[in-house]
Amino acid sequence: MAMGDKLCTVCGETASKYKCPKCETGYCSVGCFRIHKSEPCVSSADRRAAAQSSSLETGKDISGGNRDISDNGDEDDEEEKQHRLTPQDLQKLDSSVPVKELLADPRARALLEAVRKDANPTQAIRVHRQRPDFEQLVQAMLDATTKHG
Repeated sequence: MAMGDKLCTVCGETASKYKCPKCETGYCSVGCFRIHKSEPCVSSADRRAAAQSSSLETGKDISGGNRDISDNGDEDDEEEKQHRLTPQDLQKLDSSVPVKELLADPRARALLEAVRKDANPTQAIRVHRQRPDFEQLVQAMLDATTKHG
């Protein structure tokens, strides 16, 4: 693969040669496009508008900076820190057979990639958790990271 080529966002294994005409997500084949189209996608313009709207609500500048429109910024940082995965949590996920089995499905990986790329990942997770397959993956990840022992 040449320098700068991006991987297919569906299978993550091959260079993306094509882009979805609606959301501009890269994919490598008709099969991956069909998988991508099995899920609703959002146009680039809609995504930018949502990012701007979200930035106004959260006080975050789209460029990544903060505009201090609220006085609870420290509380948000503390809450985020509470939910951040530790290296031990990542190891538990890496060794979890149920999580690996669920991630073998390219659609599950595509959903995670969509969350990662979303301007508002927290909201994207809430939306995707309405799907039984995504909720199953979330529960497997929670089970893997919250087991004591």
